[in-house]
Amino acid sequence: MENLMNLWDRVLTERAWSWAVIGVGFLVLFLLVRGFFLHTLIKRARSINSKWFHEIKKAYTKKCIGGWILFLVSFLILIFFWQSANFKQASLYEVGMIFLIILTVLFAILSHVIAFGISVIHVLKQLENNQMTL
Repeated sequence: MENLMNLWDRVLTERAWSWAVIGVGFLVLFLLVRGFFLHTLIKRARSINSKWFHEIKKAYTKKCIGGWILFLVSFLILIFFWQSANFKQASLYEVGMIFLIILTVLFAILSHVIAFGISVIHVLKQLENNQMTL
């Protein structure tokens, strides 16, 4: 436990390299939250015909670029904040930056969920137009 405290102290004091540790943690947290929101949708989409699910995944991959761009923006804001913030005294700047990071992450997750929904509708529209076979 003492080693973890020493590591955390080094991460807080040596910000020149510690942004990478924070970035990895941020990525893992983002993927967990994104998975939490998309897990049920993907699980239910997987239960249908595998050909249709493959088409949904293909369409989702094309449409989720906006969510990843928003994630990248939130990541860059986080890195800038990590380099410039004063963690000993919280000011309006720190509170505003944290709010901005959380807001962009929520928009990124919402963008992923919307992209998945649009992909499902796209595949259903193909089925309706008889462009795919049962």
